[in-house]
Amino acid sequence: MDVTGPLRWLLRASVPRPLVVTAPGGTASRLAVERVLRESGVRRALGPSEADTLVECGPAGTALDEAADRVWDQMSEPRARVRVEVPAQAATRLDEARAALLDASEQRRAAARRAVEPGGGGDQQGAEHTPAHDADAEPGTDDGGDHADAREHGEHDGEHDGHHGHPDMELPGGLVMADRGDDRDGLRLDRLHIAFGPVQADWPAGLVAELTVQGDVVQDARVSTLSAPPGVAAFWDHDARAGHGLVPERIRAAAAADSLQRLLAVAGWPDAAATGRLLRDTLLAPDAGVTGRVRFTRWLRRVRGSRLLRWSLRGLGPAPDELPERLRGDVPARMARWLDDIAAVLVPDTFDTFLAPPIQRRSPRRARFSARAGRRGREPGDGAAGAAPPATAASAAGTAPEPPPLGRERAVGARAAVDVLPRLLVGQELAAVRLIVASFDPDVEALAAYPAAVPPPHHAAGGPAEDEAPHG
Repeated sequence: MDVTGPLRWLLRASVPRPLVVTAPGGTASRLAVERVLRESGVRRALGPSEADTLVECGPAGTALDEAADRVWDQMSEPRARVRVEVPAQAATRLDEARAALLDASEQRRAAARRAVEPGGGGDQQGAEHTPAHDADAEPGTDDGGDHADAREHGEHDGEHDGHHGHPDMELPGGLVMADRGDDRDGLRLDRLHIAFGPVQADWPAGLVAELTVQGDVVQDARVSTLSAPPGVAAFWDHDARAGHGLVPERIRAAAAADSLQRLLAVAGWPDAAATGRLLRDTLLAPDAGVTGRVRFTRWLRRVRGSRLLRWSLRGLGPAPDELPERLRGDVPARMARWLDDIAAVLVPDTFDTFLAPPIQRRSPRRARFSARAGRRGREPGDGAAGAAPPATAASAAGTAPEPPPLGRERAVGARAAVDVLPRLLVGQELAAVRLIVASFDPDVEALAAYPAAVPPPHHAAGGPAEDEAPHG
């Protein structure tokens, strides 16, 4: 029976779900892809299991390619794969991917070829124990059947360690047998080795977190970065964006909106994340003003005033005081600094605290007093927290030192984040790992573009050297 007709109809009726992954040096391409998807009304996939298109953003030949190949092998037909090396290719490459998905005959031939290839297709390939596969698993959940065989195999007095001298013995499907160790309660539990990144939605480009977990608690963590291509430029940099007519404050706000939308997506608030991406794209447009200011200020108030969001994030990932000031505190504290950067652009002339919870209403007399204070110079505590003070006469004359480029600042923050994350992740539940990482959002591109701006890496316990090649 010829099923090509019904299959073609189903393909046309289906909604595409692209998985967007980014290599170091691919931030500009990622933003272009996300903008095209937003304008087309297409929602991104959260992992390979629900994706039909793999969209790789950035240059080819990077350390991301091997991990992307493994994820591609796990995706089922119909599927398509495209690479967006420069932003101008975004719309064209996505159209090509859609056309490939609608080619029913080619999809059937590809599935037939894959079925006869060694190790191709089937559940066995999808069950391969690789970092990319583990990253697709939902935080805090079991992959199902990971260690049923291991438990049956380990009934000899619970001595499963090393499996009689074979700690690396593989089970069918490529699974690596787990070892056992004492957990924090003194129980002997399986120790699983999994990884987050680098091929993962809403994950910092070029970052890899290799974890050893017992149950759902992280026992050991190693954080590394992928090598960037030579001559990579920091996208979020005042100098790099100067040709677009954007002032530094606007670039900083756009970078904050990009980091914030990723955190909101990981926290399970996709609608707020979508508005954050729209704000980011609006701020990066070469227009003089910010269109939709009312909508964005309402969004800003809603995000900052969300008690549920603050409650769910409070106390996660407290950073030590020796870190740069923007990284200190817990996840809500770092998120608040992004909100402050955005507020400094959306409401630059606001001197009350209407953006900070709780919302405070002020009398006309107080408003007139604040206006007079603003003309004299801002008082400590006035204005949105974190907003840059107005330029003084000395700085306007060029006598004061200029602040470092945003890219250099982000490079220092990225190095500090990579160094401290192993310590912060140990003892956390898997569900909290991605939230903590998203709150730091280390910029690997800036780290590669400004190698002289950061001190030599000192590795936390178990932390690998930068650019150490991950397992996938």
